[in-house]
Amino acid sequence: MVARWFRHPILHFFALGAAMFVVQTWLRSGVSTPAPQRAPIVVSAERIAALRSDFMQRFGREPSEPQLSALLAQTIEEELLYREALLLALDYDDASVQRRLLEKMRALRDRPGDRPDELIRQAQALGLDDDVVIRRLLVEKMRLVLAHDPPLPAPTDAELRDYVARHRERFEQPAERTFIQVFVSERVHGNKLARAARTRLSKLRSRPLSEAARHSDPFPLEHDLRAQAYPRVLARFGRAFADRVFALEPGLWSEPVPSPFGSHLVWVVAKNEAHLPELSAIREQVTQAVLAERATTQLTAAMARLRGLYAIRVEGRDDLSTRSGGLAALP
Repeated sequence: MVARWFRHPILHFFALGAAMFVVQTWLRSGVSTPAPQRAPIVVSAERIAALRSDFMQRFGREPSEPQLSALLAQTIEEELLYREALLLALDYDDASVQRRLLEKMRALRDRPGDRPDELIRQAQALGLDDDVVIRRLLVEKMRLVLAHDPPLPAPTDAELRDYVARHRERFEQPAERTFIQVFVSERVHGNKLARAARTRLSKLRSRPLSEAARHSDPFPLEHDLRAQAYPRVLARFGRAFADRVFALEPGLWSEPVPSPFGSHLVWVVAKNEAHLPELSAIREQVTQAVLAERATTQLTAAMARLRGLYAIRVEGRDDLSTRSGGLAALP
């Protein structure tokens, strides 16, 4: 009866909640609340050699000093996150962790009638939960916990507008032109292209705009082009054409505009300069970006607090070694 009670999901829920509350209190307060003893994190010379070897296998050369420092910092961070995840019991009743343990246990011995929970307990007893895949799962889970604890409030409109102003290039709508083009073919007119274009221009200026297309030589692209951004015009007609069209004012037939195809007579219908859309049109996108930025800031601060709880030693690297609660190098 007692054993069944200890397996009850409600008890698990409250136990996990209590553990998270205690750790959150340590992280936020910074005071000497009774906390579990954290063993020092030690990166041995053998581990450093393994990092060098892995880098060599992947890239065919020794890591540079900055690259090795980055690998060591990543190793320390992942070890710290893994240990904190275990302290919070984030592996307890985790479906992904259980699935991995079942896979390993069934590969080791899969007998008909074995219950999944029994196999998981056997896997844990055999130490199969000390596994690179499980470690990565828990490291990422711990990152999520730190990034979103406390929960991130919805940003205000003022915060959204501030983010858009700081990242204008991500949201700005490019300049666009809507225009009509009448083509004068170099293949058709040869060395008389310039004269043909001038004659065509005179006709267009005396005709309704709605008849423009009938005065064009055959052309593979459309005559009426709507809301064309500069890169699209550039890709279709070339730089000389794009630069000229984006410099034209609406409401007049242009002088002949060259392209790789020949010559064009252009009427700009409308010009829209680069602009930021209304906040209502991009609210969801900006909200997610602000929350992601906040989560990154929150994770960075939480990692700094956690590093203060550990003594860290990297053999032969005093620059990456710290004392628990400070930044002094270990002897």
